[in-house]
Amino acid sequence: MRRGTKIQVFVGAVGLVCLLLVVVYNVHHYVSLEELKKRKDTLMALANKYPNRSAAAFFGLYVAFTAFSIPGSLVLTLAGGALFGLFEGLVLVSYASSIGATLAFLMSRYVLRDFVQARFGDRLRTINDGIAKEGGFYLFSLRLIPVVPFTVLNLLMGLSSIRTPVFFLVSQLGMLPATVVFVDAGTRLAKVDSVRDILSPSVALSFIMIGGLPLILHKIVLFLKSKRKRTRELSSKELAGVSLE
Repeated sequence: MRRGTKIQVFVGAVGLVCLLLVVVYNVHHYVSLEELKKRKDTLMALANKYPNRSAAAFFGLYVAFTAFSIPGSLVLTLAGGALFGLFEGLVLVSYASSIGATLAFLMSRYVLRDFVQARFGDRLRTINDGIAKEGGFYLFSLRLIPVVPFTVLNLLMGLSSIRTPVFFLVSQLGMLPATVVFVDAGTRLAKVDSVRDILSPSVALSFIMIGGLPLILHKIVLFLKSKRKRTRELSSKELAGVSLE
């Protein structure tokens, strides 16, 4: 069996198991802000009584929701803060969201390539151009500035030239600021009635500024390198002219 085929089988099998877990337990119908606030005390009691099992179950659930683009990841992020606190919740959500996004990325690359190409082919050229010019900086900015929806970005990146380890690492770093904000909001769940209570204009502006900074710095570095190269070329030509004289 070829390596590519083995990867397809593995990714497909993992994806199927995650999907079956969600479907069998029918949990996606209960993932809403209202349900979370209603069942918070019960869930916290379970988390306190069975901390390791609860953390493992939460982690697996989050991975499945992210991998299959099931609506509810935002509520699960709030739940991470509410049930496990800021630090543990941040670790769980950060790795679960990155692993889930990477699974979606791999499924797009090895299993769903034709479907993604047909569905989002018009956006693919822009993504490929951005990766070719800016590399991981481009993905980092898109994670912070949601020009492309999170779930769509995972699928589109699967058809780009970006390597899997780079996708995982940059995604985790790029999603970290928003993850901190929402997990922290989960620790104060009683005060949250909608996303607007969390994402104030100043917070959104901060994300945009952080997302744009790497691209700006990258362009500055490229400009300086280009300028240095031109200076060296001019110096070489001048030296060559002096030698001929």
